[in-house]
Amino acid sequence: MILRKLEIGAGFLTFGQIVQAIVAFGANLVLVRHLLPEEFGRFALILSSITIVFSFITLNVKTLILRTTKNTFGQDKKSIYFSIISYETIFGCVIATIWLLNFDTIGAWELSLIFILAVRHWLNANLGFYEREMPFKNIAVIETSGVIFGHLVTVLLVLKGYSKDLLYMREAIITGVMIAMFGLTGGVRFFRMVSPWKVQWKNIFFEVKPLWLDTFLENSFNRIVIVLIAFYGGERLAGFFFQAQRLAALPLQCLTPLVSRVAAVWFGATEERTLRKEGRNRLLLFLAMPLGLLGIMCFYLSENLVPWLFGYDWAKSGHFLSLMFGVVVFSSLFEVLKSYCWQSRQMRWLLVSRITQYFGMGLSLAFFYVGIFNVGEAFCIGQSLAFCASFLSLLIILERVERNW
Repeated sequence: MILRKLEIGAGFLTFGQIVQAIVAFGANLVLVRHLLPEEFGRFALILSSITIVFSFITLNVKTLILRTTKNTFGQDKKSIYFSIISYETIFGCVIATIWLLNFDTIGAWELSLIFILAVRHWLNANLGFYEREMPFKNIAVIETSGVIFGHLVTVLLVLKGYSKDLLYMREAIITGVMIAMFGLTGGVRFFRMVSPWKVQWKNIFFEVKPLWLDTFLENSFNRIVIVLIAFYGGERLAGFFFQAQRLAALPLQCLTPLVSRVAAVWFGATEERTLRKEGRNRLLLFLAMPLGLLGIMCFYLSENLVPWLFGYDWAKSGHFLSLMFGVVVFSSLFEVLKSYCWQSRQMRWLLVSRITQYFGMGLSLAFFYVGIFNVGEAFCIGQSLAFCASFLSLLIILERVERNW
């Protein structure tokens, strides 16, 4: 019964994610012809800075919500988790505001992005209560509707000649639609707030420490790269890189419902270790060939395809994308292993692979400082190497550890 429910949910979520990716891609084709690379670079820098803050302060309570057994998930525990989500969101807003005020020429929309991302952070964590019921069809419909509406409004505004702060407005519209629709359909859950003095923070920190570290390392990786490129190459170069990074992430964006949400629920619900391992390997084999083909196409076709789609002013993004073929191939495969490690409580090996991923960032800086590549090329190649090395190292470790299962 659970497996059948997951199969149906995976279909709805994957289809919805593909629709979102197509709509976002189409809207982006319009935006890149009306906005400058510097505007995308500035937005990416602000977005990355805020995301790093929220990645640092979040305790990843959603994972605890999803993996807590039904018998132990009473009202008291729900109230504690709900309170932690609320407290960390408020704390994140304060820290992000202090951080952004150190930037030059920070305007109202840049500061408003803090509130927008805070609401999205709170909503995403809160949906853990709803996702325990596996209502994947409703989730897919609401999330897809919010993304479609936000991108359509953005396109209409830019076609009417309005371009100032449009990227920030898009995020506000998408977030507003989603929280309104989830609220109206019962997806947002509220529980009694617990005083921060009554929360057993020591026990919570002990339980989430590996999850927190992995989430911080994961969410910060791409964001730190954006910040470094903006620092060394300026906001214009960051804009080119940001577009290439978004295109390289399209396969993962489409497959996230399968490799993250649905896979995580299935791994968590499957108690038999051998069966869980077999399911993991089957999913990896199922994805490996199409992702490999996409990676080859990315390497050989991007430099011609991206300028044709975006305009020749964005030719540098095409060059960057061709160097990110490793991201196209290995990011989704790594996500499968990440979901597996989270639910099978093998976080130490996941953290080892994360460290390997950050070595790729170190190689990027080394390539740049030695003068082998310019800063953009260095970080693109570094990202490909990082995702390849992190996936292969984690897979090898898991195979050795689980050899006698």
